[in-house]
Amino acid sequence: MKPATARGPLIIGALAVTLALGWQALAVRYNYGGNWTSFFCTGGDLRQPPSLASEDLYSFPNSFGYDGQFYHYVAHDPLFRRGLDQYIDAPRLRYRRILVPALASIAALGHDAAIDPALVGVNLLFLFAGVYWLSRYIAGSGHYAAWGLLFLLAPAVLVSLDRLTVDLALTALSMGFALYVAENQPRRLYAILVLAPLARETGLLLTAAYSISQFAGGRLKTACLFATSALPALAWYAFVQSQTSPYSVASWFTLLPFGGLVDRMIHPMHYPFGTLISGIATGLDEVALAGMLMAFVLAFWLLKAQWLRPLQIAIALIALSGLNLGKPFWEEAYAFGRVFSPLLAILALRSCSAPSWVPILPLAMIVPRIGLQLGGQIVKVARGLFM
Repeated sequence: MKPATARGPLIIGALAVTLALGWQALAVRYNYGGNWTSFFCTGGDLRQPPSLASEDLYSFPNSFGYDGQFYHYVAHDPLFRRGLDQYIDAPRLRYRRILVPALASIAALGHDAAIDPALVGVNLLFLFAGVYWLSRYIAGSGHYAAWGLLFLLAPAVLVSLDRLTVDLALTALSMGFALYVAENQPRRLYAILVLAPLARETGLLLTAAYSISQFAGGRLKTACLFATSALPALAWYAFVQSQTSPYSVASWFTLLPFGGLVDRMIHPMHYPFGTLISGIATGLDEVALAGMLMAFVLAFWLLKAQWLRPLQIAIALIALSGLNLGKPFWEEAYAFGRVFSPLLAILALRSCSAPSWVPILPLAMIVPRIGLQLGGQIVKVARGLFM
């Protein structure tokens, strides 16, 4: 792949950020009374840190909230100096994913009042990067760079714009990984591999994929060199390990591959809505789960295709990491969609070099369920604007 010009992708990235920020502003105004802390999705049934009382955190009543609330606390206390880890469900898990909270803390210069807007800003920065890298990849493959705007439809992007989780960052870095593998830019690739596992542990699978591809190609020195990109993350994990207590993962896994996913498909969730909405939600659940099943199959099927070997190995490793996940993990598309967005996004890149839309289908099958989840907010925004 020849490196594409940067101007077009830069404009497209800026456009994506403008669209995302515009949506967030409308969502906050018409759904949450203008309170931007609603994006942390703080649960009213959980204790909140007294030291953050001045923030007037938006609290969702009768709810345990969502993951973003915990990364918000990490951003306020990235080095365990203020005791905010006691308000986090699994500090060892959350603190390992330090990249987004740490960047927000650095951007805010440690000032509490600036942390919240900094988190929004860092999230949008990774959105810009993801669209930019994807646009560059698409343009380098001989297609219109504007297709990079499709990054906005990745489940991790939609969820992170709604609830400020850290998954957008890893999905964006996955696009950087794909681009710099394709362009053979080793220094930039190394930087991506340093950052990815600090965004989320599964970023280590990108490091493993590239190192394995180099080793298989007889480039042992390169494989060992790129394996060292994991050292900063491993050092941080060790520090977090020394500061936190273990957490149980027994319920996360099942012995039977695909067991949790298939069980979830056989036993659909029952929603407390009307017959029509419940039926649509259940149907879209099944479509989304089928999309994930297809993604796993394609990830292994593409191992025999003529494609960039590090990308082939990466999607296979990510798929392997999800084969034995238990039924609770598959309960909602917001969960499995955002976690496996790197797999879905890299898989979709295959359509850039092959005359087939099949690699895009898994992503397309999950997005409608994510959209339904956002339906209530969209309706309120539409009413506020046009009624």
